[in-house]
Amino acid sequence: QGSTLLSAQAICETECGTRDPAADFKINYSGRCHPTTFLEKVTAQDDHNCLICLYNHVHSTTLTDISDVVQAMCISGYASDVFPYAEISRKGSQFDNEHYSGGGEWNYEIETATGEDRLRVDAARVNDIYHYQAQRKVIEFPDATIESFNPYDTSGSVGGIQDLDGCDLNAAYCCFAQDRQAGDNNGNCATPYENNCIDKDPADNTNICYVDHARSSKANHVAGGFSIYGDPVTGKENIEGSVHCHGFAWPDSDPLHRDNILKGNLLFFVSMYDHMTQRGYVRNIPGSPMCACAENMAVVTRADCTQTDTTENTTFQWTVSTSSIVAVPKITDVNFNACTGKNANNNLEERVRKLNDDGLLDANKVAAVQKQLVGSDAGECNTAIEGFLATKNISRSSATATS
Repeated sequence: QGSTLLSAQAICETECGTRDPAADFKINYSGRCHPTTFLEKVTAQDDHNCLICLYNHVHSTTLTDISDVVQAMCISGYASDVFPYAEISRKGSQFDNEHYSGGGEWNYEIETATGEDRLRVDAARVNDIYHYQAQRKVIEFPDATIESFNPYDTSGSVGGIQDLDGCDLNAAYCCFAQDRQAGDNNGNCATPYENNCIDKDPADNTNICYVDHARSSKANHVAGGFSIYGDPVTGKENIEGSVHCHGFAWPDSDPLHRDNILKGNLLFFVSMYDHMTQRGYVRNIPGSPMCACAENMAVVTRADCTQTDTTENTTFQWTVSTSSIVAVPKITDVNFNACTGKNANNNLEERVRKLNDDGLLDANKVAAVQKQLVGSDAGECNTAIEGFLATKNISRSSATATS
């Protein structure tokens, strides 16, 4: 370690200028840990050169661009203090997998006349996580632990994009089919529960088109088959009753975009806090997970969506005793807001279009998301149904088609 320190002094003394690499130092600013923010806040060239030199020395790299160094350090910085998704429920992987499939006690139970099975009591930990973790630190995105977020179905694809690892379309959403909580001004569950909260509905914001069961067989435990929720022959749509869908999206070109870093927070907020404990929305569309990557969900007309905004402070820290150079992002507040879209807000399909316009999401992924969120205009759902049925060699007879 002594030789490492001497080497750092000798190698980086010139690059560090007024900063002494033989002593600890910090570079602080108010803002996110991101190359763009760093360049706005830290303008001294000596600081840039010093960080590049020390980083290359510690990591045996040969980077020359400060943006590359800052990106690498910030990715490591955010990843160094992540709240495990399993710690939200603390009920184990089977509970979490069943919950996101649409089963389990939080989805099925309804409060009794004596106050048992009260959602806000049984899931009280969700409220604690919202106030103490979700707004202050990174929550893990559970694509390694919850199967609806990593089904790995190499035989499936959407829009030519194969279903491989995690959320391949950079979007996820939930669709809720039932309201189990009264008194929150959302849905039509009411008291007394035993009379007025059996099979009650959430606020309707979408139409279901179809469910391809093979896309989420690990969640629905069905190897194949499909369910159709429209009627192309008569032109009827919206025949399923009230369903509420809500999701989020993140860039594929910027690993440090706040919605990329905080997609676990977004999943928690959308699925457990905002919709379950605050509105009472639960249960899945039959054959589909309750929440999953976009490519593994029911095909619907639209979904609301949420994005984040944050208040953060960032420190770049050189420690002599351990010969370490690290970024330490500090999140002081996370706000969960209705998303901004290209032509409309609070609309997931419009959100992915805006990300594409901003150069943050590949156009092929946008097109694939649009095959899952097919649009709310009359006939869009039935057109999608007919297109899907054609892949199963099912089509209208010529007599039906012309009648």
